[in-house]
Amino acid sequence: MTAIEPGTYREVMGHYPTGVTAVTGVADDGRPTAMVVGTFSSVSLDPPLVSFMPTTNSFTFARLRTAKSYCINVLAHDQVDLCRALARSGEDKLAGVKWSMSPHGAPMLDDAVAYVHCVSHRTVEAGDHYIELCAVTAMEVNRPVTPLLFFQGGYGGFATRSMTARTDGDLVAAVRLGEVARPYIERLARELGCEAEVLVSVGDDELMTVSAAFGGDVPVRERIGERIPLIPPLGEAYVAENREDVVARWLSRAASQDERTLAKYRTRLAAVRAKGWSMSRRNSEGGGGYGEFVAALQEYSAGPLTPARERAVRAIIAEASHLYEVVELNDEESYDVDSLAVPVHNPEGGVSMVLRLMQLPPEASAARVRVWVNSLKEAAAKTERALRDQHREGLEEYLSWYRSEFPM
Repeated sequence: MTAIEPGTYREVMGHYPTGVTAVTGVADDGRPTAMVVGTFSSVSLDPPLVSFMPTTNSFTFARLRTAKSYCINVLAHDQVDLCRALARSGEDKLAGVKWSMSPHGAPMLDDAVAYVHCVSHRTVEAGDHYIELCAVTAMEVNRPVTPLLFFQGGYGGFATRSMTARTDGDLVAAVRLGEVARPYIERLARELGCEAEVLVSVGDDELMTVSAAFGGDVPVRERIGERIPLIPPLGEAYVAENREDVVARWLSRAASQDERTLAKYRTRLAAVRAKGWSMSRRNSEGGGGYGEFVAALQEYSAGPLTPARERAVRAIIAEASHLYEVVELNDEESYDVDSLAVPVHNPEGGVSMVLRLMQLPPEASAARVRVWVNSLKEAAAKTERALRDQHREGLEEYLSWYRSEFPM
């Protein structure tokens, strides 16, 4: 049998990502301890068994194996610093770490994704490692976010394409493009006493807030970097006047793909295209759910979601479709407007930006809504002229980045 060089083994196995956990317990001397493990795995459903594989010369495991029970703490993508702290040598691994004692007798680290409580079932020696086989006594999800991964010598988090966060360097072109509209949204916010924003496409599945202004006494909110998924009903102002492939991708993300639902969204896109603006409301005849809808958007924008949570968030967004129903403004009615949006066309005919108004006064008359819409359209027209006449270079930079990152 051909011997495998250690360097080759590490290099090849480094191409396979592993989850990162912290195994905790209280040693027989009464002191809590912990060790970082990248070899945790599920083993059996019936009976419920899991395993992890520490090295045979591990001083920490020599103490940990004297514990009456273990807690497997699944670390989150944002707990890299905690992971590094626990990996350092020393006896008091939990010094300065926030944790609480579980009812099963092992430390639970704050903000971990999940806890698996277990006891040693069997220890098997396998080369330079032990296989510590454990019987599960209890388990729970504590914080449903994406877990921490170890891959090719570095730590990171799992993200599907739709959830991938762009680096600050990658987004420079998008932010610069948004700055073209800043003078116009600042004037809108000041004159209308509301919040005005610039949303720029940062992929084929997301818009991002790259500039915001606040007028009157509306609360100033940290919007920069907020992500908005391009899934129906969100993003109608961006999608309606865009290319057919953009429309097709947007429709493909609808929660239901039955033809009746898709036809409804096509009809709404046609109405938005004809009017040149879209509106969402805080209430409508379709039902409630506004609070849940806002919370879902905040959760989406806060960071990468697990696939299960992403599905749940998408379902909540789909249920809020009634908030975006196209309405003909009626002078006999008032409107509790959540947002108004208009597209900004670039000289090539596509749509790269959306201007949006939020935090508008409630129960507005139809006449007042028309004033808001006309002001927003005027700001969009001025931005389009600026892109064409003064800021063509910045637009080209953005389009070059966009095409290289998201080829069409």
